[in-house]
Amino acid sequence: MQNTESNPTLDELAIMFGTDKSSRHHNYTRIYEDEFSGLRQKTRGLIEIGIGGQTYKGTAGSSLRMWSKYFANAHVVGVDVDPTTEADYGERVHVVIGDQTHRSTLDKAVTLVPSVDIIIDDGSHQNNLTIATFEYLFQYLRPGGVYVIEDTLCSGERQFNNVRGEMENFVMSIVRNIETNGRVLTKRNSSDFKKIDPDFVMNIYEKWVDSLTIYRGLYFIKKRSR
Repeated sequence: MQNTESNPTLDELAIMFGTDKSSRHHNYTRIYEDEFSGLRQKTRGLIEIGIGGQTYKGTAGSSLRMWSKYFANAHVVGVDVDPTTEADYGERVHVVIGDQTHRSTLDKAVTLVPSVDIIIDDGSHQNNLTIATFEYLFQYLRPGGVYVIEDTLCSGERQFNNVRGEMENFVMSIVRNIETNGRVLTKRNSSDFKKIDPDFVMNIYEKWVDSLTIYRGLYFIKKRSR
């Protein structure tokens, strides 16, 4: 995307504010630009878990500033367990201090946005916490919304007490839910999947997960629009 003074690219904003999502580090902005450019004016609410506390090597709140500038019509909420991350990060940016697996923390974050359009988990990078957070927050993501899990390359790192199989099993469970969704919807269109009971009730992921896209270091899980 070509830069203009009033419409900088996401990567330019990332570099400006010093987030490691930029092309100078993880280069996630290349992927985010492709995925989010069409949502730039439509997005009204974004929740990001992980602001950047005392152990963070970058600038705390840098990605919150980036998102608020990129999504000019959105309220942005940052969630972090470290109380030192509580600060003024600019207009339309809110901070919630608390554990990402505590319902009270996540519930507060949800109330601070008019619509939960995008959720980004750049928090603990511990598989069990990442999965637990998704399992609670996905219900609040609006139909057609996007849930992103960052730094998935950490899923096998011992420093986070991770076992790679945990995240692999999570991914495969999402894949199976998508497959069930497709089979049930196809059956309702008079296909011959006779093994599916006509009274079968889909769980929330079978019903609502539209797609799972795996990038190097990122998972994008999209919710069905209806």
